[in-house]
Amino acid sequence: MSKTVSDTVMSDGDFARLRAIVHKQTGITIGETRKSMLVSRLRGRLRDLEEQSFASYISRLSKDPDEMQELTNRVTTNETYFYRTPRVWTYFQEVFLPGFHAKEENRRLRVWSAAASTGEEAHTIGTILEQQRLSVSGFDYSVLGTDVSSRVLEVAQKGVYNGRSIARFRKSQPELFTSHMAGSDADGFKAVPQVRARIKFKLHNLLEKLGGTTPFDVVFLRNVLIYFTDEDQEKILSHVRDLIRPDGVLFIGESETLKKLNTGFEQVAPIIYRPIARAAGQCA
Repeated sequence: MSKTVSDTVMSDGDFARLRAIVHKQTGITIGETRKSMLVSRLRGRLRDLEEQSFASYISRLSKDPDEMQELTNRVTTNETYFYRTPRVWTYFQEVFLPGFHAKEENRRLRVWSAAASTGEEAHTIGTILEQQRLSVSGFDYSVLGTDVSSRVLEVAQKGVYNGRSIARFRKSQPELFTSHMAGSDADGFKAVPQVRARIKFKLHNLLEKLGGTTPFDVVFLRNVLIYFTDEDQEKILSHVRDLIRPDGVLFIGESETLKKLNTGFEQVAPIIYRPIARAAGQCA
């Protein structure tokens, strides 16, 4: 009887090679004790491709860029929902936005959701800023959401949500929800066209510089740094530092801290940071 995929064992060598591939492709470090997780996420893919071993699958990756993206999609963890961590949004609405308006700058507010996942964060930002646009004369905004997974970005671009991902937002911010989300429980909800028109999504690896953009006023980099080594975190934050305005704000995740890292940011409050002023003559 021929061996089936379900019988296939991932050798320590295959595991080491896959860990290296994933790190090179995404920057994510898979722990040495996570072999069973990797097997569970890839076994179905081997079955679909009729690959009989992890070794043959690894060989395929070197010749198939599309499969490399599929590997990325399968090993990345994506969990998010609307209005996650209310104190982030309280600061954004009650501290940052009034400060931005007080400067009376005649320019568009630019926000980067740097680990956008399925898009709930970017759409939360959009609904809050749309409320501002309707109430503050001359105000406008744009939101960029990026992620390394093409699978979750497809969901984000469709922007249709229901169930748990939207329940908290619907309950805690009923006015915003009613004003800027449209749909039904049966078909799902999506942001109104005025919001969707100001949100764009793009495939991006955080270990690489984000090109073709001007500086952001706010960067949301939440619940993603924990998957990287300290060295890679500093590299990511260096890229972010180069793309955030001197008076900008960075939000990170609740289980994350920058205290032990060399980042160019200083803490304003737990999980809220701002860039440290660069010395005269220092490169941006």
